[in-house]
Amino acid sequence: MCQKLIVVFLALSLFSCKKKDTTEPPINVNLPPLLEQSVSPVTTDAAINIFTDNHYVYFKRDITALNRLCIFLPGSGAKPENYKLFVQKAGSMGYHTFGLMYPNPSGIYNNGTCETSPDNDCFYKLRLETMRGTDESTLIDVNAANSIISRVKKLIQYLQTQYPTDNWGQYVQSNGDLAWSKIVFAGHSQGAGHSVFITKFYPIARAVMLSNKDFNTVSNLPAGWYALPNVSTTNNIFAFTHTNDEYADQQIVWNKLGLASFGGIVNIDGASIPYSNTRRLTSLVPPAQLSGSVVGAHASVAADAYTPKDASGKPVFDKVWEYMLTF
Repeated sequence: MCQKLIVVFLALSLFSCKKKDTTEPPINVNLPPLLEQSVSPVTTDAAINIFTDNHYVYFKRDITALNRLCIFLPGSGAKPENYKLFVQKAGSMGYHTFGLMYPNPSGIYNNGTCETSPDNDCFYKLRLETMRGTDESTLIDVNAANSIISRVKKLIQYLQTQYPTDNWGQYVQSNGDLAWSKIVFAGHSQGAGHSVFITKFYPIARAVMLSNKDFNTVSNLPAGWYALPNVSTTNNIFAFTHTNDEYADQQIVWNKLGLASFGGIVNIDGASIPYSNTRRLTSLVPPAQLSGSVVGAHASVAADAYTPKDASGKPVFDKVWEYMLTF
């Protein structure tokens, strides 16, 4: 009888312990109001072995979440840390946000390569390989693990594991695909091109194109991929550039994308939201560095060091960024 009572007591004790465990507070309950973190791509996936500078993550927990993800893609040779201001702006609006490090070498889209290639699909092949990691171009070597799409998934999965109460996991579906309709891609220069290229394949919520053109100087034509049908709606492509940044070619690209259907070109200097609801925006505000140069103008619409600031240090383009990110 004593042995039976001991067994019953132990069983009840074990049950009691297990029940107590289930009432423990969930992980990450008392997190700080702001998540701002640099994350090595290798930490998210050991198979990533090129272009391993840190991703930049920014999420405000003290405001209502939009349940949309904004992914920023840097320009050629640049890093996510060069574009914190844009990412922070998106975060201040309620987006889950990050700047993604991806294969973005300098020189392969211009300087004697695709820009002057007799192959009309040169730009297309480069961007497809970078996006998916399939073997398309001799100018770049990107496998699946190093591709944009895989890096996005791995970073989301990493953040969901680290911060489960932040709900990063909503951006990957149960079948492993990205939840495209919840995702905004934005980018500068080469990154801007990728952001719009993705609209040709996936139904993303929006693409924000900051200073981009894939333009062949021999044929004097924009890349053929711009004219491909969109899986995303054309209405959700927004473009912004500095008027001193190869403006004529960029206008041709905008027309090829069909953006003229949604209003004229609006100079945002002195104007206010909603900028006549157009999708084509420009500015003549001098860059913070290299004022008067094409390089400075090109970088000014997105890069932290070049984008102009007001007397308080706030980016002059804060409102145009907000307009392009508002639904």
